[in-house]
Amino acid sequence: MHPLIRLTLLAMLSSCAHYQERPLNASASATRIEARSLNNSELQQFIDSSNSPKNRAWNLDKLTLAALFYHPDLALARAQADSADASIVTAGLRPNPNFTLTPTWISNLAAPAIPWIIASSLSIPIETAGKRGYRIDKSQHLTDAASLRIADAAWLVRGRLRLAMLDVYAAQESVRFLQQQCDLEQAINQYLQQRQAAGELAETDVLTAQLGLQQTQLNLIAAQKKLANTQTLLATAIGVPVAALTGIELDFSEFTHLPDFNAIPTAQLQTIALRQRPDVLASLADYAAVQSALQLEIANQYPNIQVNPGYTWDIGSHYWVLGANALQLPIFHQNQGPIAESEAKRQEASVRFEALQLRILGEIDHAHASALAMSARWQAAGATVQNRQANLRLVRDLAKAGELDAHAVAVAELEQSVAERARLDVLVESQQSLAMLEASLRQPLTPTLTNAMSIPALRKPLP
Repeated sequence: MHPLIRLTLLAMLSSCAHYQERPLNASASATRIEARSLNNSELQQFIDSSNSPKNRAWNLDKLTLAALFYHPDLALARAQADSADASIVTAGLRPNPNFTLTPTWISNLAAPAIPWIIASSLSIPIETAGKRGYRIDKSQHLTDAASLRIADAAWLVRGRLRLAMLDVYAAQESVRFLQQQCDLEQAINQYLQQRQAAGELAETDVLTAQLGLQQTQLNLIAAQKKLANTQTLLATAIGVPVAALTGIELDFSEFTHLPDFNAIPTAQLQTIALRQRPDVLASLADYAAVQSALQLEIANQYPNIQVNPGYTWDIGSHYWVLGANALQLPIFHQNQGPIAESEAKRQEASVRFEALQLRILGEIDHAHASALAMSARWQAAGATVQNRQANLRLVRDLAKAGELDAHAVAVAELEQSVAERARLDVLVESQQSLAMLEASLRQPLTPTLTNAMSIPALRKPLP
């Protein structure tokens, strides 16, 4: 028996896991984050593996891939999915048997025999009613939900990135228009001062123009500050330090125009979203997990079986105990409490799912209505710009003919610049509505990222 016991203990110890310390170092972590770059070779490998169209400049889709690679929300969602995967192993574990050995020495034995009684027993638990299968099903559903939430997190990251990139574009264009307006207003002020010096204008007229110039200069300083802030927000949306954007060519081409909102099949995409959005599918997986939990609690009404075979060596006599069972008797309760709790949680999950679908429906309707309303404003702003352009051409023609002076041309150019800046504000609002629509649909309005935003691609290990 001694070699057998030693071999058994050796096998048990060799199969045990051992703790490996992995301390967190704040300085090392900060250094890694500060070293993040959009020129990282592993990032480039990840972008190349996404089958997205090759683009030298960093447009929205390419920056989305960088965010999928770097952003901590995606890393956290993947880690949570890995934890859920590990829970399946826990759910599938079978209970270990217990071995009991009780040697007894008899000190006052009268008969000439070996004064020992050695009793042993093996306790083998056996689960009944399919409890292990229900536990595995529950863990599998929770794992599915965690995997789906990676895709949902990816869409939230893309939505924030789109808005951050739009803010950078709007700030850059605002700085350009305001600088243009400052130059034109300075030219107008110089002309007015010349007329004042000639006695053709009152000082109040010049002061009014100077106040307008000063206000435009203040607006320009505020826009320059906002541009710096938006670049920081863009870097945060990607998951890199702002220094990583230095020397990076950003492509804002898709923000310069609006698609035909009437041509977007919103009704069809809404139907798909209400059934296939990642958070909808995750909520369905949560409900399935609650269903499995209820099945498990119902199965817990039935007691497990405890098989206890044993052997006793009693002063030279051998005693074998076979088929000794220990059953828990369901006398005082039949697990009604946990069953009732699970049924209530199932009802709660059902209500939560319907509330999610209703919220999605409201988000899509609101975003679509806002987009359609902005289309009308965009057309009106475009018409105003065209009128200002036509007026500027007319003024320039009259100036060439000698009927108007440079001041009139500068005023017409300023009016056109103001109209273009007003159209920019409408464009930004329209793009925000477009971002809301894409985020609510969880569908790319441009199909270039369909593969990269899929669940298998998001679960795939990064380089």
